[in-house]
Amino acid sequence: MTTAALAEDFVLAPAGAVARTLRRGQSLQITDLEGQQVADVIVFALPELSDRLWPSTTIRLNGTVYFTTGHVLYSELSRPLLTIVEDTCGRHDMLAGSCNAEIDKVRYGVDEHRGCVENFVEAIAPWGLARPDVPMSFNVFMNCPVQPDGSWSIAEPASRAGDYITFRAEADVLVAISNCPQDLNPCNAGELKPLGIAISAAR
Repeated sequence: MTTAALAEDFVLAPAGAVARTLRRGQSLQITDLEGQQVADVIVFALPELSDRLWPSTTIRLNGTVYFTTGHVLYSELSRPLLTIVEDTCGRHDMLAGSCNAEIDKVRYGVDEHRGCVENFVEAIAPWGLARPDVPMSFNVFMNCPVQPDGSWSIAEPASRAGDYITFRAEADVLVAISNCPQDLNPCNAGELKPLGIAISAAR
């Protein structure tokens, strides 16, 4: 996206979160500024907000668990929400969901370790949404290989500094982005880093 055509262009701090509304046709670009940093993304259809990003629908309608250019993120009601129009990394995740304090307590024995769910709750609160409204996320740059025997793991991201993914809104939507704060597994290669966020101007 060219600078002149941008409505917003900013850096999302490590472990930070943000939510923005997009009109149909607007683009959202997420850039991994330093490499190997995951961004969790959730989406709500406007204006009702009750129809949300739905991973199982998205996987079935695309016929894959590995998403890249040309794939569409769908809602629970099979509504197209976002289309991936550019992707320089090619490895993202839609199986893991979002980290949160409760699962990190079970997995790693730590108390009150902030996760993406806690980030999302704060980011979407101005729209009257709360934790029960948070759907499973699309995890940009997250690398979760699935083996032929069905085993699954979290590996370090394949993204390098400067890699980006661009989405086009297929409807009016609310999008929330969590710059993943997970530092207890290989998700972010052991270091939390900033992300670049760019939003095109509305037409």
